[in-house]
Amino acid sequence: MVPFYNVEAYIGQCAESLLGQTYPSIEFIFVNDGTQDRSREVLADVIARYPGRNVQIVDKANGGLPQARKTGIGLCTGEYVLNVDSDDWLEPDAVEKLVAEAEKSKADVVYFFAWKEFGGGRSRVITDKVYSSPQAFAEAIFAHKAHAALWLKFWRRSLYRPEIFFPFHGLHEDMVQAVQLLDRASSLVRLPEPLYHYRCDNSGAMTKKSRASRRRQSMRNLLDLYSYYKDALEASPLRRFHRRLLGKARWWAMLYDRSVFKEYPFL
Repeated sequence: MVPFYNVEAYIGQCAESLLGQTYPSIEFIFVNDGTQDRSREVLADVIARYPGRNVQIVDKANGGLPQARKTGIGLCTGEYVLNVDSDDWLEPDAVEKLVAEAEKSKADVVYFFAWKEFGGGRSRVITDKVYSSPQAFAEAIFAHKAHAALWLKFWRRSLYRPEIFFPFHGLHEDMVQAVQLLDRASSLVRLPEPLYHYRCDNSGAMTKKSRASRRRQSMRNLLDLYSYYKDALEASPLRRFHRRLLGKARWWAMLYDRSVFKEYPFL
């Protein structure tokens, strides 16, 4: 599942790597989040070269990456979901290897490694250690000791039901979703192979925005997550770290945006 917005320079490579996968039975869902460039036309040209593939392009008004993912997840029908960012790409046999591991282990989550691509031929491998449980992995993610990226994990689709909270801002949105999904999972397995290529030289990416802007967006995502579960915290994915979540949000509010105290009175 691939949301896209203003990535005409990259969507072609992304789509080629997906549609060219060695695994034959894949449902491809591309969510057009109101793109303003030629991304949709570039994507359509690539799709036309793979007439046997099961592909949907869904058009929606611009609402940001997390809400575009929500739209895409709502259309998925397969047993597992692989999130792919539209400026990244996969190894040709990535899905085949992930499906094989999922079928062998019966795990709810298969997590794997990736190449972090800096441009100019420079790259390094992103790894995560072995975790004893999905909940231990979630705890490490919240403590910034493990990678939150949704695209580093092959998720059983049933983890998304009942609906999780999808944030509205574009910073730490992966963490917000990952801790919820991992809390619902019963099992996970690590596949220690780099199957994904994460592009770091996209000048329009969220990581290029100012520190203050990023903190404000992240803070609101955390507070919205807390709001979603606050009436039943001890039965929620936040039961182990909701106090730390509020403490982090309070600190960032003091530093970057004190108006948050009026927006979220519980803070």
